[in-house]
Amino acid sequence: TCDVKAKIMSSKSQPPLVRKPLEFKTLFYARRVNDGEEGVETDGVAYITVGRSVWESPDGTAEGSDGSTIRCELMLSVNLVREIKTENGEMWCELTSITHGVSPGVPIFVGKQLGLVAAENYIKDIRALFEK
Repeated sequence: TCDVKAKIMSSKSQPPLVRKPLEFKTLFYARRVNDGEEGVETDGVAYITVGRSVWESPDGTAEGSDGSTIRCELMLSVNLVREIKTENGEMWCELTSITHGVSPGVPIFVGKQLGLVAAENYIKDIRALFEK
C-alpha cells in the first residue's frame, strides 16, 4: 500500500435557499501518521487528510465555473482519524475534523445551517461505509 495519496476532487451541491448549485474543486492530501509522530498519540493506526481549494489551471490562470454555479473556496480542511483503546480494552476510532470555507452569495445564516448539516452528513457517510 502507498502511505501518501493526493487527489483533486470536484463536486457540486444544491443546498436549500440558495438559487445556484455550489461548486467545489479541492486538492486533498492524505497520509498515515505513526505513533508519536508530530505529537499524535495513537493505540493503533492514524491517518491525516489536508484539503485546500485549487481553481487555477496548469498555466496559472483562474479556472472557474461557467456562471451556472457559485464557486466556493475551501480555505482549509484537516481531518485526523486515529485508533484509540478504551478503558475496557475495546478499539474505537476517533475523528477530529476542522474545516473553514467561504461561499460568496450564500447568506451567513444559511451558511451556518449548511455547515451543521454538512458535518452531520459527513459522519453519516463515514459510518455508512463501514456498515456495508
